[in-house]
Amino acid sequence: MPSTLTAGGKDGKQSKKIERNTRWRLFSEILLLCSSLIFRLFAQGLSDAQSVF
Repeated sequence: MPSTLTAGGKDGKQSKKIERNTRWRLFSEILLLCSSLIFRLFAQGLSDAQSVF
């Protein structure tokens, strides 16, 4: 039984599966960073608006 961590070997499906998972992980990390940046900028704008009044 081939391991899921092998990049090459008799079964080429294993390497494609690993590549797809790393792409999805990279996409989700970028999406999370962008959403946290938007949230921080929004929170900073709210705190600046409250300090004016």
